[in-house]
Amino acid sequence: MDVILGGTGHVGRAVAETVRAAGHDVTIVGRHVHAEAGEGFKAVSLDVLDTMALRALFQTARRVFVLNPPAAVSGDTDVEERRTVRSFLTALQGVRLEKLVVLSTYGAQPGAHCGDLGVLYELEQGVANLNMPVCIVRAAYYMTNWIGLLESVRATGVMKTLLPSAQAFPMVAPEDVGHFAGQILLSEEGQGEIYHIEGPKTYTPDEVAEVLCDLLGRPVRAEAVPQDQWYATYLANGFSTEAARSYATMTGIFVHHCYEAPTGPWRGSTDLATCLKRCF
Repeated sequence: MDVILGGTGHVGRAVAETVRAAGHDVTIVGRHVHAEAGEGFKAVSLDVLDTMALRALFQTARRVFVLNPPAAVSGDTDVEERRTVRSFLTALQGVRLEKLVVLSTYGAQPGAHCGDLGVLYELEQGVANLNMPVCIVRAAYYMTNWIGLLESVRATGVMKTLLPSAQAFPMVAPEDVGHFAGQILLSEEGQGEIYHIEGPKTYTPDEVAEVLCDLLGRPVRAEAVPQDQWYATYLANGFSTEAARSYATMTGIFVHHCYEAPTGPWRGSTDLATCLKRCF
């Protein structure tokens, strides 16, 4: 049996579909899922902070895909997301797996208060010390992150973004990430490898606005929020002071490219317009 954590989301579902298509028995795991998920999947409803339940599940698995769930931004995301990392690592100790694939992100690096970059780096380092075949998949900025702006863009025609409007960024469709991670999970190769995946091309926020213009049928322009307003912007959107500081730091790392760019990343086939159209 292959176990897919986060199997009800875009990425995890695509991993599960890829593995199932290869003829494997698949169990998807989420906080609130039905006992039988249909479509050929079994499902387990489980709190990932329940370390003993996680361990028991991992002990029944041959291969496992791990996705660290995001914490509520109203709390201290650094603290909460590191709690789940520790739960995963403790649950995996002593478990014998044929393959473990962990989802991470572009720019993963050591450090506190830098959002997912520091948390997922800690997860990467932790699984590297396990006695099992491990691969890391680092994904670029998700194209679907722009969907959260749709309501205000539809109403105002302005797409406010913390990213410079004319700067190009690597982006990727979550489903492409999931299908790629599923292929890695099935593969017998690549122990200890770190893979990077992004979409077929980079996009600027101005180009994102053009795509939304076509999809919404109204003029849309991108408006960049200055860096000295990032922290206040996060606070105004319901982030705690700790989360706002962490996400503002992560945004700075992303915008100023304070990480080593991957050479020869894998490329998903889904373009931005196709990805966003699926969400309408």
